[in-house]
Amino acid sequence: MAVIKLNKTELKTQKNLLAQLSKYLPTLQLKKQQLQAEVENSRNMAAAVEAEIERRKNFVAKWAAMLSQKLTLNIYQLVAVDEVVTDTENIAGVDVRVFKDVKFKPFEYSFFANPIWLDRAFEELRALAAEREKLKIVRERFDLLSEELRQTSIKVNLFEKRKIPECKENIKKISIFLGDQEIAAICNAKIAKDKLKRKDEQFAEAV
Repeated sequence: MAVIKLNKTELKTQKNLLAQLSKYLPTLQLKKQQLQAEVENSRNMAAAVEAEIERRKNFVAKWAAMLSQKLTLNIYQLVAVDEVVTDTENIAGVDVRVFKDVKFKPFEYSFFANPIWLDRAFEELRALAAEREKLKIVRERFDLLSEELRQTSIKVNLFEKRKIPECKENIKKISIFLGDQEIAAICNAKIAKDKLKRKDEQFAEAV
């Protein structure tokens, strides 16, 4: 704890600081609660996307043997991502990306030179790729909000357990010191008054 000056100026400074901290703390606590809810929401979102990816993987697995057949095209070109389209959302002061869509690189293939089931496989593979990109965005969101929650929790604990109690203790310490000084000043003034009174009495007797 830093050494504080035991005077009225410092007392005013400490009272002002306590007022500021006490005013800001509820905002921090509210932000912490909001972040806790959003972190949990992001965790649930990630779990839902993971489940969807697993479902689509199992569905695509039906074509695994057929996709391994010799085709006239490179199957990986079908799902080459060109751009992940996102929006931005501000949550408790944190800008996070929101998944919107996936744009794939243009690719054309012959309907006649490839099996008829390839169209459906093509759609499912792209849907699976899109879910994987979505999962990256959701995990990014979770990481950003989790870090902001960690930082906010540190501030809340700092205010609650250190800064505010420290201010209150400083105010109490300064107030006691100033109170003792005031009492001492009153006592000294009374002693001086009594001495002066006795001198006046002695002078009167001598006359």
